[in-house]
Amino acid sequence: MSEYRMETEEDMASYLDSTTGHGVIATYVNNGTSSVINIILNNEYIEQEEGIGVEALQPVAYCRSIDIPSVSYGHALNVSAIKDTDGNIIKAATDYTIVNIRPDRTGFIALELEEV
Repeated sequence: MSEYRMETEEDMASYLDSTTGHGVIATYVNNGTSSVINIILNNEYIEQEEGIGVEALQPVAYCRSIDIPSVSYGHALNVSAIKDTDGNIIKAATDYTIVNIRPDRTGFIALELEEV
C-alpha cells in the first residue's frame, strides 16, 4: 500500500533557510512596510515578447506565499549579498521591483524581478 505524504510548513521553511538550505535573506517592501523573508533566487530564461521567441535571463525569486500575502506588482524586494561557503561575495546586494507574480498553488510563489 502506498502512502502519500504532503510537505509541511517546516519542510518549506527548511528549503529557504539561508544557513542550512538554499535560501537568501531578502527584505520585502509593501507600501512602506517591510518584512524580512527567505527566498531562493534564480536566473531563468523567460520569453521577452510573447510570440517572437526571444528569451533572456531574468531574476526569479521563490518564496512561501504566507510570507507575502498581499504581494503586488511594483512592490520592492531587496536581496542581501549572496556568498559562497567561505564568505566570498558571489553577487552583491541588489534591489528589485516585482514585475510578475506566479503562484503555484503548493504554498510557493515565483516573483519575476527587474533590477532597480
